[in-house]
Amino acid sequence: MSWVPIKLVIIAFAILPAAVLTAFLVSHYRKRMGWRLIVRTLSLGVISGMLVLAAVPVIRWATAFAMPGVEAALASAFIGAAGPEELVKFLLLYFIVREHKDCDSGGDLFCAAMLLGLGFAALENTLYLLRSPDWLGLGTMRGVLSVPAHMVFGAVMGLFAARAYRGQAPALNWSLALVVPILGHGAYDFPLMMWEELTYVPFENPDEVWREMFWFLMAVLVMSGAAAFLISRREMVEIFSQDGEDTDVHLPARWAIRPWRSIGTLFVLGSAAVGLVGLWFVQSGDYRGAFLLAPSVFPQAFGWIMRLQPPERAVVVPRVAER
Repeated sequence: MSWVPIKLVIIAFAILPAAVLTAFLVSHYRKRMGWRLIVRTLSLGVISGMLVLAAVPVIRWATAFAMPGVEAALASAFIGAAGPEELVKFLLLYFIVREHKDCDSGGDLFCAAMLLGLGFAALENTLYLLRSPDWLGLGTMRGVLSVPAHMVFGAVMGLFAARAYRGQAPALNWSLALVVPILGHGAYDFPLMMWEELTYVPFENPDEVWREMFWFLMAVLVMSGAAAFLISRREMVEIFSQDGEDTDVHLPARWAIRPWRSIGTLFVLGSAAVGLVGLWFVQSGDYRGAFLLAPSVFPQAFGWIMRLQPPERAVVVPRVAER
């Protein structure tokens, strides 16, 4: 196979996870956001990745002062990755998406924050895979960890942005929309950065450090997955019974969301099988094999999210004409 087709296959494989999650969101929010805002937000997500890339020299300078080991891992996680990435997405959400003429509800901001994260994740994943000789293995792992993680951080940002838009302590919630995703993103990246430090920093007990970071990562993944499910249930199901929250609540078409229940069931069953294998490795004391537990968490959470069903009829009657 020639060079160009291989690169096209890699790019398609890199974009696929973000495309699937985007299709899921669009099937639920197409009537509420409108295509212009959806396309604009996804494009801004890609642009956010470019802006972070442009700031790489400054980011490297800011993290260069950290001592090797835990300090370097913390700096890489919070200053090198979480801080700039979530800050750029937040600024685009606040100054551009919020001001768009089609953005007229908290629900729009909630979905937009996740679409920003998915646009960013698609670009980031593509760049990683194009540089990797093992693009298939790396792409599979990032597809069930890093890509959905960006959507989770977007869901958290979108929750607080929606609350702020609805007039619920705007200053506090806009601040939380930035701070909480940075903390969550940094906590997710920290054990990964610590594992990198293990390759060239002589820790006295590297195996113990690896295990501690494994359980730290698992705790972050489980809490993030649970938070994503609860937030999605609130904004995709319970919102229909909250009179006065948004002015453009539209029930998604049944034919558009019905297939997602089947896809969600596959996610739940498949991730459960992978998780059981990981638990078997835990019982045998092989924590390298037990890492299979980690990529089973987000597919499990998103499987249940995809199985969420809006009510047959909305208590809140749509008050805005369809776009």
